[in-house]
Amino acid sequence: MNPATIGQDLLYPTIEIALQAGTIVLKHYKNTTFHLKEDASPLTQADLQSHHFITQALKKIAPIPVCSEEDPLAYDERKDLSYLWLLDPLDGTKDFLAQNDGFTINIALLQNNLPILGIVYAPATKALYYAYKNGGAYFSQINSSFDPKNAINLSALPNISRPPIACASNFHNNQATQEFLQRHNLKAIQLGSSLKLCALAHQKADIYPRLNGTKEWDTAASDIILTESGGIILDIETKKPLIYNKSDIKNNHFIAFAKSQINGQIHQKFCSGVL
Repeated sequence: MNPATIGQDLLYPTIEIALQAGTIVLKHYKNTTFHLKEDASPLTQADLQSHHFITQALKKIAPIPVCSEEDPLAYDERKDLSYLWLLDPLDGTKDFLAQNDGFTINIALLQNNLPILGIVYAPATKALYYAYKNGGAYFSQINSSFDPKNAINLSALPNISRPPIACASNFHNNQATQEFLQRHNLKAIQLGSSLKLCALAHQKADIYPRLNGTKEWDTAASDIILTESGGIILDIETKKPLIYNKSDIKNNHFIAFAKSQINGQIHQKFCSGVL
């Protein structure tokens, strides 16, 4: 594989894998049976079947190890890897169980601990977001099949002039998030899973404060989609973009900005440490 083009080369095969996984997930959509994992998050048959399918399918298109939420690789196995698939086979399981359509399949390819390819697919609404490094970010509404000719180039969308709109989680808002929204007089829309970061890339929203826990597989795919659209995710502690393939798979809290907000009032305050 050519390191310079690996993200582009694997893009369409990975999209097809995500679409097929979406079909598998939807077969279980009306099944609300689940059990709790050790961290008290729910696990369904849809999570497991999507995981098994995607893991095996990725191995067929590229000899790259897979780190999935449902089968994480130990740090010793992945710490020195140049390439790593990072997978959440069903992001937003609570949204899946609530049957609100706000769940996604997230597939990211890391190169030297940073995402170079990202696929986010929402099976219930057929909404597909994807990006690869230096190739732009795109949205496609899937009908019978995927056709890249019908995709919207999110990188080329003009900035929208309006008061900033924030994204908030359907299930994971907390007091710190509410205080942030109130302090900056932000109206918020609620979305599930990685659709919040994708909404920023699509300019349906502008700022996403995530002031409670996420894992790397929750954000890696949508991170590059937002970045390639012109936006950015910034770590609350370092004020720098998130990094991946850490010994601890947890992300620090972060704030994400659509491209319209770069150098805006909230972004400038955050970067100067006075937010």
